Amino acid sequence: MSGNPFFDDEAWDEERWEAFLRDNDKRVDRYMELFYRFMTKHPRPDRSDVKAFDAWKETLRTFIAEKGWRREDIVLPFLWLDEDPSDEEGDDAEEGTSFFDFDLDDDLFEDEPFEDELDDIQNLPIYQQAFELSVYVLDWAHNLSGDVKDSTLVHFCSHITQIAANIAKGHGLGTDRDGLGGNIACAKRGLADANAALDLLRRMKQVPYMNAKTHRHLTEQTFEVRNQLGIYIQELRARFNLGID
Repeated sequence: MSGNPFFDDEAWDEERWEAFLRDNDKRVDRYMELFYRFMTKHPRPDRSDVKAFDAWKETLRTFIAEKGWRREDIVLPFLWLDEDPSDEEGDDAEEGTSFFDFDLDDDLFEDEPFEDELDDIQNLPIYQQAFELSVYVLDWAHNLSGDVKDSTLVHFCSHITQIAANIAKGHGLGTDRDGLGGNIACAKRGLADANAALDLLRRMKQVPYMNAKTHRHLTEQTFEVRNQLGIYIQELRARFNLGID
């Protein structure tokens, strides 16, 4: 599939976003492979060494250009090069640098895509509910004896944590018409993770590390998150169909 939802005159629906995100997953995998190859040969220097850091950025710019990557190649930024912004002042200050937010000019590292949209994620009820479930599950799994943990438990934990992650990704795309289809598509990925977690819970009912009380609690909470996420998706769809920005 070609094109980019943020460079298209027509707002994409969830089906077009889903196809785009599948392609985007492949691009992300390819991009990360290239990035780690770059980092192996060119570890990032400390920001305090301004000369070395500037030289490293220029090498990165060249590498990106040689590989033919463009700003619009990847929609969902997730890797931050500058997690600890310095106290520099003036036009040269570089905060919140996104590896995917590049251009080949001087303001390569200045933008902070999607940050404003993510600021209020903590106040989104369905995200709070999914996040609290993931914290509970990880804490419970952490306290289990290492010799009883199996691949089913690992996959269960992975699916549970991806519910909140996908809600956050979708919310980061926004609730205006241009990003709403993508928001729905990401939320649907979270819904698929919730359903997968419930399927795994059925298989985990008789495992040695699971007692009836914990199993009932996990099942009830996961069902609740799944159902609330389904309602949330319907609300987003209604908003999209009404054409509300």
